[in-house]
Amino acid sequence: MATKKTVESPEFMYLPLESIIVEEQIRSGIDTESEPFKALMESIKDRGVLEPIIVTPRGDKYLFVCGERRYLAALKLGLPSIPARALDTITQKDEILAYQLTENLQREDLNPMDQAKGILAFVQAKHPDKGYDVDSVMSELVRYTRKPETLSEEVVKTFLTIVEISGKSIMTLYYRLCLPLNLIFIKSAVSDRC
Repeated sequence: MATKKTVESPEFMYLPLESIIVEEQIRSGIDTESEPFKALMESIKDRGVLEPIIVTPRGDKYLFVCGERRYLAALKLGLPSIPARALDTITQKDEILAYQLTENLQREDLNPMDQAKGILAFVQAKHPDKGYDVDSVMSELVRYTRKPETLSEEVVKTFLTIVEISGKSIMTLYYRLCLPLNLIFIKSAVSDRC
């Protein structure tokens, strides 16, 4: 009977937590005191981190890409290292955001405000020269549904990428982006009454 030889991949490793650089994430404030987060910590304590985080090399360190809850749980537990998958093909901010957007839009518990933030950040990263804000992205989404031929090919590709990543329609993306504007309006109305 032939035995199988195990081959280790250089892209999977255990990284010391201090070698990971964390920049701004799509998710705004993970509640590390919530029951789901505490359950994740218990699971990691019992079984370890089962799914590696995603990083990309940056000199002698690694830039964090995906797996924020696992990373934060490992930090909070005081673990010396975490399993990671290093992808050296990620070089641009928009590529990092695409990975984060993919992971986060597929999470069932990601709140709609964080989804809106992720969509906007991705569009802004893909088109930094256009100065997009929430209003202008929403206008472009409306143009896409009514007269897509009036948009540049690059903007159309960006929207199609988000639709593919999220599995959501263009109008769902539009309604997600309405949330930050509605929140601003509500806060303004409340402060006017006080």
